[in-house]
Amino acid sequence: MSKYNEHVEALLAQQAKGKSVNFRIVEAGLKQKLQEGTIEQQDVVIAMQVARALGSTESKVLYTYVKRAAQQEQTE
Repeated sequence: MSKYNEHVEALLAQQAKGKSVNFRIVEAGLKQKLQEGTIEQQDVVIAMQVARALGSTESKVLYTYVKRAAQQEQTE
């Protein structure tokens, strides 16, 4: 998860610093968090940014899964 965390930090600081982000690593980290059941609310925003950047059907589906998992966490 360290690569994921590193790229998430870069994603969040991208506008301020202009640092590049490997969205594939972020996408893989989100998939891992889904499997572990550790999705947080901020992951929804990150998944949306990944889906926009990659534009693939798979990344859009991942966003849907992350959003649904975050909503389930809120209701529990």
